[in-house]
This record gives sequence, C-alpha cells and structure tokens, in this order.
Amino acid sequence: MSTQNDSQASYTPEEIIAKLQAHPKFGSQIKPITNHQSAIISSGLEPAVVIAGAGSGKTETMSNRVLYLVANGFATPDQILGLTFTRKAAGELSVRIRKRLRQLSQLPEFKHITSTSTAVTTYHSYAGKLLSEHAIRYGIDADVQALGEAAIWQIASDVVRNWSDDSYRNDSAVSTVIKDLLGLSKLMLEHQVKAADIEAIGNEMLERLQSLAGSTNEDTRAVARAMRQRNSLLPMVDAFMERRKAAGELSFDDQMSLAADIAQNFEDVGTLERGKYKVVLLDEYQDTSQSQVRMLSALYGNGVSETGHPVMAVGDPSQAIYTWRGASAGTMASFDKYFPKAAGQSGKAQFSLPTTFRNDAIILAAANTISAEIKAAGGQQVVELEARDGAGVGELCYGVYETVETESQAIAEYFKSLWNPENNKSFAVLVRKRSQIPSIEKALREQGLPVEVIGIGGLIHIPEVADVVTLMRIITDPDAGSALMRHLTGPRINLGPRDIAALGAFSRERAKAMHADSKSFIKKIAAGNPEQLEADDQFAGSIIDALDEITSAKKNGFSDLGYQRLVAFAQDLRRLRSRAGGQITDLVSEIENYLTLESEITLREGTQTGRRHLDRFLDEASKFERSGGSVSAFLDWLDVASDEEGGLKVGAPEVRTDVVQILTVHMAKGAEWDVVAVPGLSEGTFPGVNRSDPDNWLKNEKHVPFALRGDAHELPYFSLDGITKNSDAAKAIKVFASQCVDHIKMREEMRLAYVAVTRARTHLICTTAWWRDGANSVSPSQIFNLIASAASAHGGRLISDVAAPDETCENPTLENPLTAVWPRDYLGDKRAQFDAAMELVNSSDVHPLIDSQDPEVNSWIMDAHSLIT
Repeated sequence: MSTQNDSQASYTPEEIIAKLQAHPKFGSQIKPITNHQSAIISSGLEPAVVIAGAGSGKTETMSNRVLYLVANGFATPDQILGLTFTRKAAGELSVRIRKRLRQLSQLPEFKHITSTSTAVTTYHSYAGKLLSEHAIRYGIDADVQALGEAAIWQIASDVVRNWSDDSYRNDSAVSTVIKDLLGLSKLMLEHQVKAADIEAIGNEMLERLQSLAGSTNEDTRAVARAMRQRNSLLPMVDAFMERRKAAGELSFDDQMSLAADIAQNFEDVGTLERGKYKVVLLDEYQDTSQSQVRMLSALYGNGVSETGHPVMAVGDPSQAIYTWRGASAGTMASFDKYFPKAAGQSGKAQFSLPTTFRNDAIILAAANTISAEIKAAGGQQVVELEARDGAGVGELCYGVYETVETESQAIAEYFKSLWNPENNKSFAVLVRKRSQIPSIEKALREQGLPVEVIGIGGLIHIPEVADVVTLMRIITDPDAGSALMRHLTGPRINLGPRDIAALGAFSRERAKAMHADSKSFIKKIAAGNPEQLEADDQFAGSIIDALDEITSAKKNGFSDLGYQRLVAFAQDLRRLRSRAGGQITDLVSEIENYLTLESEITLREGTQTGRRHLDRFLDEASKFERSGGSVSAFLDWLDVASDEEGGLKVGAPEVRTDVVQILTVHMAKGAEWDVVAVPGLSEGTFPGVNRSDPDNWLKNEKHVPFALRGDAHELPYFSLDGITKNSDAAKAIKVFASQCVDHIKMREEMRLAYVAVTRARTHLICTTAWWRDGANSVSPSQIFNLIASAASAHGGRLISDVAAPDETCENPTLENPLTAVWPRDYLGDKRAQFDAAMELVNSSDVHPLIDSQDPEVNSWIMDAHSLIT
C-alpha cells in the first residue's frame, strides 16, 4: 500500500514478510499481514493513532512496525521505545521484536543488523527510570523501590488512626476515611490538583448552599456534608503525602506524578529523551492516566518538535475500563491535542485494525452489537470487528433462569459437556461482582470440574482460604463471633445445637457478671482509685472470651463430647494466639496444618494442584508481611481487597487448561479462553452501577471537583448559577447525579461487557436470573438484551427462557430456604464406606512389628518404626 514512507523505503512490509516466509528454517512461522496492518507498519514518521479491535493482532503489528523501521534504516533497535502496562505484555512484545529482528538478520540483505535490543518496558518502569535519573532536581531519593498498594494502605491507615487534629470533622467509619484519603490523594496527584483549589471550591459551594431560600433537603444536605468532609480531609492528605515524601516511601502513583512534573518543568529532559528514542510506540493507550499523558506529551508531544515526534498510540476505546483508576475514556479521541502533527499541519494520522484473529463469527456479532451501543452513547471512535479468513461459526448460548442457583448449575452443566482434559481447551467464568463466585464455584465442583479462583478478593471466598481467614480473625479479634461459628459448626468441632446454645448461655452469664462488676468500676473512678482499676480486668465479654474460659462453665448444659471438643478447641486457640505476634506466613502455615487443610483438599481435588488457592493466599500474606504489617492489619487489608470490585492492580492472568478459572471481568482484560461464561447479566449486577457510591464529586468526598481534573471537558458540568431555592438546587443535584451514572458508570459498564464478550474464542454462554438474594425480582439487563438480540439474529442458541415472575411472587430461595440436618455429617454419602473401614481396622488383630515374608508388609513396618522414633 502507498504510504508516506514509500519514497524513502527500500522495502515494503509485504516484501519483508515475503523474504522471511521464504527462509527454510522459520519461514512457516511468519504470518501474512492484512492491508490494514501494512498501512500501519509503513506509516510515516509522524504522530499517529491506531484503533485496534480486540484480538486484532496489535502485538504482531507493532513488532512488524519495528522490523520495517530497522530494515529500511529509519531507526536502529535501541532508538525505538515501546511502552505497555504489564510486565507480561512488555515481555511478550520485547520477545516478539527480538525474535523477528534475529530472523531478519539471518537474511542476506540484513546481515548488517547486529543489535536486537529495543527499549520495551511498562509505563510505570519508564517513569521510575526517568525519576531516578532526574530526581536530584527535586532533592528526592528515587532509588528506593516503589511501595505496593498494601504498604501504601498501611501508611494511610496509620495516619488516619493516629490523627489528633481536633478540627477534623468526619462521621464516617475509620475504614471509609482510609478509602477516602487514598482516593482523594490519588486523584490530586493524578490531576495535579492543589488542596487550596479544592478548599476554595468547597467553601464557595457551601456559601451558595447557605444563601438558598427555603428549607434544606436531603440532597442539599448531602452536598454540604461532602464539601465539609472533603475539606476536612485535606490536612490529612497533606500529612499523608509529606510523610511518604520525607521517608522516601513513594507509590507508583507518586513516581508517575513526579516524573510528569519533571517532564513538564525541565525542557532539557524532553530533549534528552527525544535524542535517545527516535520512535515511540504506546500500547493500550486508552488506559493511560492523566499523569502518564502529561509525562509523555511533555517529552514527545505538545509541539516540542517542529516536525511532530513519531509517536504511535495503539488502543481500543471500547476497552477503556479503568476510568476509576485515573484513565480517561476519551484519551484516544484527544490524542492529537497532546501529540500534534508538524507545524502547519492539522488533524491526525489515524488507522484501524478491525480484523480479529481470536473470536469466531457469532461472538463477533455480539461484540459488534455492544460496540455499536458504545459508539451511540458516547460518540467514540470504535472499530467494527471483522472475522479472520477461515474463522469458525462459533457458539453463543444465552438463557434466563429462575434463580442464581439454577443459573450457576446451567453454566456448570454446559462446561461439563465441553470438558475434556485431553483437548487442551481453556475455560473461564467472568463475573462482574465477587459475590457471584461462591454459587458458581460450588456448582462447578458438584460437576466434578477443577476450579481456580483468581484474585485475592475472590480467594477469600474459597472454603479452605475462608477457614484460614476466619480462624485468624478469631485469634486476633474477640468480637469475631460469626467467624467463630464457622469453626464451631465446621467439620473439626461440629457442635450440635445443644452445645451451641449452652456456650451462648455461658457467654451471657459471663457478660452479666461483668456488667455487675462495671458498677464497682464506676465507683472506683469516682473514688479515684487508679491502682485498683489497673489491677482489675474490666474488658467486656464476648463469645470468644467465653470459649477461652470454657473450663469454668457448668457442664450440665453441654453434651460430654461437645464439652470435650470446646475445651480442646480453646486450648488450640490459645496456642495459635501465641503465634499471632510473629510472622503472618508462619501463622497461616500453622493454621493450615492445624486444620489439616492440605489433606482435605488433596482428597477433594484428587491431585496436588488442589493447594493452588492456599499457595496463592500464602503468597499474598508474604507480600503484606514484607511491608511490615501485623496480622490485624493484614485482615483489614483483606477487607479492602474484597470490597474492591474492580480488582487491585494485577497483570493479566495466566490462562490454564487444567482448571476452570473464575475471575472478575476487570482482571480478564488481556487474556482469552476457548470457552467463556458471563453470568449475572441483570440490572444491578451487570451493569453493576452503585448509586450509593457514585463517581460524583458533589456527594462523594474522595473525588476532586470535576472542574479541576485534566479531563474536565469529558465530564458532566454542575453549577448553581441562577438557582435561588433549595428545592431547585435539589433538582439540579439529582440531574447531575443521573448524568454521572449515565455518562461515567453506564458507559464504562458497556465497555466492560465488550471486554467480557471478546475474551471468548469459540464458545460463549451469557445468562441471567430473575431472583438473586433480594426480596424483589430483577430484570435482564440492557447488556443481556443486546447479546440476546445478536444471538437470535445470528443463529445463537436459547437454552432457557423462564418467564418473568408475577408481581405477587416471592423469591423462591427465601420462600423455600435450604434445609439440612444439623449437626452435619461431613462424610455425607461416604459415611457407610468410612464406618466399614473403621470397623475393619478396629476388628483386626494388632500386627507385631517383626519382619515378615511379604516385602510390602515389611515396608509398612519400617514406616511405623520411623513414625514411632
């Protein structure tokens, strides 16, 4: 194809590919290129943006772009900078480029190419390198490793819990204040917002609200409360940032913001970087944050070069799902604002990669239906995906079920029908909310399918991990009664209702006695007797404390076996509690051994890979431990990780073919599977719009005022101009809140649906249910209806169509709750087999440990001697 470089290029992309394909050793590995790819590969040395559809081969295209530039002498490998988000993606791109350059150098025409080393790294690594080279300009020690999210959370927790400023006014829980502190400080860094500017806008809004006529209402009071609480957070934000800066405790966000400041404030830094890198490739550009855009545009754009530096940004606006992390949905559209062409030229060089090499035809139909909705809602540049040559038809199943349980069972049965370990196919269930995981995981296990739950927030729902976490709570928190009940009724203790009731009665009696003691406590305060107060135990009781003193309880309320188990359990807890002051990983291992979890899951899974969830949990504990956190802090951090529906910052998952993987849609980005299920496509779940915690600066103090953000032009605008009454202000506030939901959240949810659908290669099943866990039924969502319309128009398969329940119907899961025998027999249908084995052992004669004629018996004897000694 004709390009701007044709007059100077010695070889076209097609000629280079043909030469590589003709090589006898590796020619068969070289894939042909499409016309769209050729245009991108041979495009001119100027700023350009590439809209790359999901699975469209952008990594291969960028690799061939490097090949083309090097082969034609436009740049040497070390003059090309490639940036992407994850280490995995950077590694894949780097390996692909080096491999292609090595292959190119084996051709006679390119023997002179001796270097295959290009600068391919992550955005954060590049910012860290830039900061380390120039941090001296700010007097910062940037050589220390950036702190992870867990370590930053610990610092924020410490700042909040030890805050002593009497002027601070906030009626939220400590955990909420920590979240607000982290959220507000992150956005202030991201958008270079000063505390004084936030405070000024907050005070102005408060003055306007106070001047309104009429009675205040819920909406105006909520806005006033958010303004006051945000302003009261600002001194805490300053202290949080100053403490980390002084101690050199920088996060990745800190490093990125500082690198952007350096790039913007010191022109010579940009001159140096442009001298090193003649060509820049930006991968996944739609997910870049404001700090990243500021840094890159200061170095390579914004008119710093009269000719327009050759920056090629590759991304997909339909996959912009990280606005809550600082990315902007309109980044691709505003590319030319930050990276203009040469002086005197306007517009931007724009290309597209519409051909997907991943999805079969019917899956593409669903994806294109969703992307059309994205385009209609936001006017964004999106690519309609085209099927590759030889693409299969694929299968798209969809269904509406009565309950979440029947929905989960249907997915498990569908997966079971396709499961064959010898076929080497990959399977995944992509959930919008982690609360969906337990039901799906249970259904898959009931079908005999091996399961892996990915992500720390999902991990804590896995039974064996939940056992460890709840036992950690029991030994560190005397008020963790619900965690205690899990173990009292679990397979190890397995108490019956009589013993549970007796323990509860003992706990109440103990509390009454303590209440009586509190009267003397008050008298001692009045009498001024601090010495006696310090000598007395004045702590309030709890069921965990009661268990610790079980030996002082009256035995007549307990069964003999139940009492024995409680006494033994209390002793075990005291022993485990003595380990709580040590290493977190040691405690986790101790609890794991105490609960004999490895044996249980090995029996359940039938393979040693059953440890995968415990091993991953141990890894998370080890990471937290390295940051110096305590067991209690680790448990608090797990709560944060569990609440974060989008997932903490992690790379793309390692796709496996020996298990069914369950993960959130956010975590699935960058990966693909043969068979994918997307459940929960109902209103309130997917899309999962949380109207109680909106991206709305008027009512959520962790957000900076939109007017101060770098992407303010893309966000809804609010003003009280012309409003004189509280009632009218309430109407305007409601309209703005709806705009925030529709403009920000709903559009991102639609992009999230596009990501979910395009993860599937050959099989996709999308489902919903009328009844979840509430009293009211929930309708299939707009996303489900879009997928259903695409499926019905292109030969999809409707596998269930339960009619909408009548208005008088009640939730069957509430109307007919699950019942079971208690205490539970955890052996279930294996009880008879177990009892028979026990009887065989008990009725057998004791074998003397003497040599036998049978070699196998001798091996048992040797094992027995080893155990005894």
